[in-house]
Amino acid sequence: MKLLKRIEQRYPAHYLIVTGDITDDGDTEQYGRAAEALSAFTGRMFICPGNHDFGAVGFIYDRNRAELFDERLAKPLGQGGTFAGSNPPVVNVVKAGDESVMLIALDSNLETEVPFDFACGEISDRQLRGLEAILGNPDNAAMVKLLFFHHHPFMRNDPFMELKNARKLWPIVYGRLDVMLFGHRHVSEMWENKGEVRFVLAADNSPGKDYAREIAVSQKTITVQDVSIA
Repeated sequence: MKLLKRIEQRYPAHYLIVTGDITDDGDTEQYGRAAEALSAFTGRMFICPGNHDFGAVGFIYDRNRAELFDERLAKPLGQGGTFAGSNPPVVNVVKAGDESVMLIALDSNLETEVPFDFACGEISDRQLRGLEAILGNPDNAAMVKLLFFHHHPFMRNDPFMELKNARKLWPIVYGRLDVMLFGHRHVSEMWENKGEVRFVLAADNSPGKDYAREIAVSQKTITVQDVSIA
């Protein structure tokens, strides 16, 4: 709560992106606390669900927890879409002057009772078709496009930590995406020009951290830097 207060005070005009695991195991009490903590950012926060939001201790998919994510967070925070079930990508466009930035959120949680598969994650075919349509639409060509989801889009030295259908995702985004964000392992890292995506960013967790990543867009130029939240 103190960290969020500092961010609210120091960066009152910034937009926030959270790549999931907002709760520990998605129970009602945790969602209540999360909703209270994040309410001050309504209209300037964009979220997607993590495995801990949709599953008990992050191990097994639970539809009730998934629906709580929508009811307690996605809808009140004005995400413009929901995540439980097979839904299309949740899209928001932020405009500042002549700049337009499209933020595309995906649910990478796989509806399964197999812990290994749930840990890996998977993006549904419906979301992939929707993403293909969005990125292929000439009306969106001039926008800076930022895609975010929870699970890892490639291997990071752990066989449990790669989307099961990552090979379907990469051809869709190749050369058509500016920034990709993900979480899951909660270890910060950045890659440039990976898969013809200008920046690929792995998100850290927030407790005890003194900095966050800032993505700035000016005249179609994107810069990424660490900024203080201490």
